[in-house]
Formats: sequence, C-alpha cells, structure tokens
Amino acid sequence: MSISKAAVLTMLGPLAMTAIAQTKLPEFTPVDDDKHPLVMQFKDCVSAVGLAQDLPVAAATAKILEKGSFFRLNDIGRIRDGYRHTLYVSPDQKTIYIIQVGGLAGTQKVFGPLDRNMKCSVKTPAE
Repeated sequence: MSISKAAVLTMLGPLAMTAIAQTKLPEFTPVDDDKHPLVMQFKDCVSAVGLAQDLPVAAATAKILEKGSFFRLNDIGRIRDGYRHTLYVSPDQKTIYIIQVGGLAGTQKVFGPLDRNMKCSVKTPAE
C-alpha cells in the first residue's frame, strides 16, 4: 500500500511549522480602539488576506507578555479563511509585534519586533 504525496504532506505539515508558530502565546482578548495612535499607524500593514507589506518574522523567543496591551488591527469580514491581526504593545511601549491568526488551519505567526516609527504603505489596486 503506497501513501500519496498529499497524505505525507498533510501528516508532516504540523512538524514543518516554524518555531514561532509552535511557541505558546499568552491568552489575550484584543481591544477595539481604532483611535489609538499605534493602531492607526500599523493597521495599513495588514488585511484579511494577509500582510499588506513584508514584515520580519519574529524569533522563537518573541517577548510577548500577558501584561502588555493587545489591540485588534482588522477583522476577517466575509473571508472564510481570512487572517485576524492583533497588535501587541509592551507596557513601556518600546516592543511591538503583530500577531497573525487564521488561514487554512488557523495558523499563528508573529511579526516583529517592529520599529515604533515604521510607516505602513497603503497598496492601491492595479489599474
């Protein structure tokens, strides 16, 4: 009996996840605060279909603590396998990460640490 390539990839998929995806983040409930300056600054970096621009993937030792602040950057809308993005800000507001959850298997990725002065560019549809 032979196993198909798709079956092997399906079984090995969880083993191939990045180290950060395997790191357990603290439980958090993001706050909706569209007027927070950091939310306004970073919301254009993400969308329900993923990142709007390239961001660095965080190391496996991302310093995300329960006592930081979590802000919702977007919602998935009507996209079934869309991504939700949450902005993590440390208590001293010097460490910033974006947590991405969703996609086909509800995967989780962390991007950062991000520069507090970073500007996200808004992509316009191709004409």
